[in-house]
Amino acid sequence: MHEYIEVKHISEKKGRGAFAKKSIKKDSIIDVAYVVPIPNKDYKKIYKTILYNYCYIWEDPEHMPAFRNAITLSVSQFINHSYDPNVKYLYDYENKAMEFIAIKDISVGEELVTNYNARIDDKSPMWFEVE
Repeated sequence: MHEYIEVKHISEKKGRGAFAKKSIKKDSIIDVAYVVPIPNKDYKKIYKTILYNYCYIWEDPEHMPAFRNAITLSVSQFINHSYDPNVKYLYDYENKAMEFIAIKDISVGEELVTNYNARIDDKSPMWFEVE
């Protein structure tokens, strides 16, 4: 079980999401998600599967250009996208991890959302329809 996150079904279209189990203060580290870097040759196979929806860009300078994507092994996989996020993520290439951090106070039961564009204010289109 996770200290901050519980996963709940939202809807058929949206699937599951991550929700706050307790109040979370701004700047709190919500999760540290370790990643599995994906070799580019394998990513081409994943692109055609449901796993594509769970990949992050992973541009670790030490392993470029052979690895450009990764999958996290964490409950944070269920943090959905929003252009009005309450969570940001930072890359920790040294430890092959991503840190998910609250960017505002989050109430119990509130959905945890992040901007998949990696920048809080980036409104670039997604590969899916944003609700």
